[in-house]
Amino acid sequence: MKILAVLFLCANMVFAISATEAMEKSKNWFKSSDTWSFKFRAETFLADSPSSGIQSGDLLVGSKNRFRLSIPGITFISDGESLWQWNIEQKQVLIKAVADLESSLHPSELLFKYLNCKALSLKENEWKGKKVYVLTLSPEQYADQFVEMEVWLSQKDFSPVRLYTVDVMKNSTWYDVSEWKTLKNVKPENFKFKTPAGIDEIDMR
Repeated sequence: MKILAVLFLCANMVFAISATEAMEKSKNWFKSSDTWSFKFRAETFLADSPSSGIQSGDLLVGSKNRFRLSIPGITFISDGESLWQWNIEQKQVLIKAVADLESSLHPSELLFKYLNCKALSLKENEWKGKKVYVLTLSPEQYADQFVEMEVWLSQKDFSPVRLYTVDVMKNSTWYDVSEWKTLKNVKPENFKFKTPAGIDEIDMR
């Protein structure tokens, strides 16, 4: 009987936190700052193909649609009003008005969508040698985009380390997020771009 009691107690300890509570703690983690930087790697598996596509980069995200996104060959910078798209190999910069862009084009939009979802269930797993909480999410709010959504949260601070989505076309994507940093007093100049000499600038605003 003592063994059964210990096993029962351990089982309760594993699930001492609910899916809803884990989600709230993750939201609170983001409230600690209004600017973050991180690295990401996204691998997409197409429903009708055995191959996959990989994209990786660095992202600095601030409030009010400000961000700096760097992926191989291209850098995007937004001060909340204008977006600079620097095509490095083409030596060309396109300038667009943020108001003219679809919200889905904001690079952090997908990474943070999980915060708006209802957490349905929680389980434990390991990622890169560390324990994480895996939350199965309701995709109801984004039903026109996804049929499945999942987020993996660090058990240490509830920051996201992985996200998983399946879109309406049955394509699945894993987003691995690392090197999170919460930043304070980031200068506005970090979200502006000064076109270097010799670069063709096309203003489309």
